[in-house]
Amino acid sequence: MKKRYVVGMLLLASLLLLIGYNRYFYTFRSLDHATLFLGPINSPDGTSQANAYYLNYGGAAGGVLYLVEVEHVETGEKKLIYSSNAKEAFALTWKSSDTLAIRNESPKYGEFRSVDLHVMTDIYEESGAACRSLVLRGKFKNCYKAEDLQVPLIFRLMGF
Repeated sequence: MKKRYVVGMLLLASLLLLIGYNRYFYTFRSLDHATLFLGPINSPDGTSQANAYYLNYGGAAGGVLYLVEVEHVETGEKKLIYSSNAKEAFALTWKSSDTLAIRNESPKYGEFRSVDLHVMTDIYEESGAACRSLVLRGKFKNCYKAEDLQVPLIFRLMGF
């Protein structure tokens, strides 16, 4: 009886640690295994450039994740500002020297993940995990997520 209690408590503690980690210590996926998809696209004043990458995940039944990285040309500082599952149409265009328009949508399925981001202060992460992250807090002013995304309660509780 005592062993079952200890094992049960260890499993519960492990589950709570996993949930807490996923919910509050989120970081963008690494570009280590990502493939350059689009770019570099220079800003109108030439101070920044944007690159779009795709990253396969989940094996045969998985999907594709788009990541957008912006680099400040003078300093070489790089920053991931966008993460979302791939949709049918994807494009990057600069609206101004500090605003990047990202188009990622599948109109026939009603999925729109397009956004205009101020590259120094804004980020977008489809599920909203980046908005809750203690690791990323203070590194952005505005955080955006998909408004129409329907995530089951159990996954929301786990931080996805």
